[in-house]
Amino acid sequence: MRSAIPILVIVILFYSLSGKSQNVDNQLWINYGLTIPANKNLSYGGDIGIRGLISNQKWNQILIRPTATYRWNQTFAAAGAVALFSTFNVDDENVYEFRIHQDFNVNWPNLSVLELFYRLRIEERFFFYESLPNSFNIRVRLLAGLETQDFRLGEGKRPFYFQIMFEGFRTVADDSSYEVFVNQTRADFSFGHRLSNSFRYEIHYIRQSSRLFADDGLETSQNILRIRLFHRLPMKDN
Repeated sequence: MRSAIPILVIVILFYSLSGKSQNVDNQLWINYGLTIPANKNLSYGGDIGIRGLISNQKWNQILIRPTATYRWNQTFAAAGAVALFSTFNVDDENVYEFRIHQDFNVNWPNLSVLELFYRLRIEERFFFYESLPNSFNIRVRLLAGLETQDFRLGEGKRPFYFQIMFEGFRTVADDSSYEVFVNQTRADFSFGHRLSNSFRYEIHYIRQSSRLFADDGLETSQNILRIRLFHRLPMKDN
């Protein structure tokens, strides 16, 4: 029961901030991620998800993202993915994005009570529209964050943890692509709960800053409540 308190805090924070400004969009994101270890270094899998506005159904998004990850050790890892983002807009052009990305991850230092982590992601993004010309851009994302040690509220209780992250976005090559929300920054606070060796979930509150339709478009913000379920299969014995 006590482990539900951080979840209530995140939900209350989301709803309290979402009601303070009429210029802020409130979104709900839900993801399921699967990891399948091939060996001690290599894993594959991916995630699927849905995203949408809470107040209305004028913007909805469905994504599927197969991923492969190679981890050299506890400090360094790299990943690659292909993804399809289908975005449905009631008042604007529907957008279908095919995306390829490369991740470079560093977990350091580990200070016992918390661990710092960093991610550089490079994305090649192909946009397909219903009536507009197709387009392409390259975007760079840099994320920094920290994760606490695992906590337990009693003997036999499953552990939980907290994360704080900040991410910046920068388009470095643009062929006049068209998006409703062009991401600029994200600040993210999350609570995670390890249900078993195979399953854990995270509840995120994200404050996102975006531009409308272009990097120099009108500034807007999003309050995002994100629910993520992670499923890791056990590694098979050879």
